[in-house]
Amino acid sequence: MGRPATGQTKVMGFRPPKPLRDEFEALAKAEERSPSDALIEAMHDWIKKKERERGADGNAT
Repeated sequence: MGRPATGQTKVMGFRPPKPLRDEFEALAKAEERSPSDALIEAMHDWIKKKERERGADGNAT
């Protein structure tokens, strides 16, 4: 799978364990969403969680 040579899209190379990936893909499909869309949402949620934790601790970056 090739990517355009624009330097704008960083390749994220990781592969979760197959059972986790299968469950994730099944949940995304059940909600008629692409796995990519669900993964982006999960990333946003994780970042927001970390921001809340930093705010609660008073430890801004």
